[in-house]
Amino acid sequence: MNSGNDTLKNILKKYDLKAKKKFGQNFLHDKNIINQIVRSSSCENNYVVEVGPGPGLLTNAILKKNVKKVLVIETDKTFLPILEKFKENHSKFDFIINDILKIDLDKIINDKYSVISNLPYNISVPFIISLIEKEHPVKWEKLTLTVQKEVADRMMAKINTKQYGRLSVLTQWRCKIVKICEIKPTCFIPPPKVLSSVISIEPKNDIKAPLVKNFQKIVSHAFGFRRKTLKKSLSNLDVDINQLADLCGIDLGLRAQNLSIDDFSNLAVGYEKLSK
Repeated sequence: MNSGNDTLKNILKKYDLKAKKKFGQNFLHDKNIINQIVRSSSCENNYVVEVGPGPGLLTNAILKKNVKKVLVIETDKTFLPILEKFKENHSKFDFIINDILKIDLDKIINDKYSVISNLPYNISVPFIISLIEKEHPVKWEKLTLTVQKEVADRMMAKINTKQYGRLSVLTQWRCKIVKICEIKPTCFIPPPKVLSSVISIEPKNDIKAPLVKNFQKIVSHAFGFRRKTLKKSLSNLDVDINQLADLCGIDLGLRAQNLSIDDFSNLAVGYEKLSK
């Protein structure tokens, strides 16, 4: 088992491990940041999922809390000896060797769960979207994630800015998102070429309409031709867009980045009415 005093370099040397570029691995070694991540996750008495535990420093910090269970998902089999040690020493710990993007957490976990992860940058957006796009009520209660700063900024982007796009709209429609802190590249081995951010995401459980698939359809069409007006970008919808615009009170001369989250929601609700 990795003790709290083990440094990342010692663990990597002990198990003859190196970060693999193909898995997008950058191992966080700053224990102050690790402890801040765990504190902000409010993981006590919760079922916790960790994605990409790697050498296990974050895992070790989570297991020091009074958690209900920790399930880690790791795609790199070279970390199997570390995971097996954790399982030997912690009755509340289990692991799965698989690609998280091939797993439906809701099908393998009966409880409500939270996710804590230093996400590999190459899977962060598809993984987050896979949870956000689930129809409510959702099983996941909170996501505490380390992501590329640029991704965090896009998720939190405001209307009428260059970063405001599909990811911003979908995230803010479904969730409350807060930035916990930023992390310098030197806090990782190897240091990434970008800044990182720790974010907290919690679902809004009071959303009743529209259906996620219809909201996504409207947003995808709207931002599909970002520089075009809505009259052009929504023209391929299978409803009369002039009727849709009148129903929702939307000016088709606007562009996608000019619409608020409520505007997109109203368009999706209107689309549902007209497509029945």
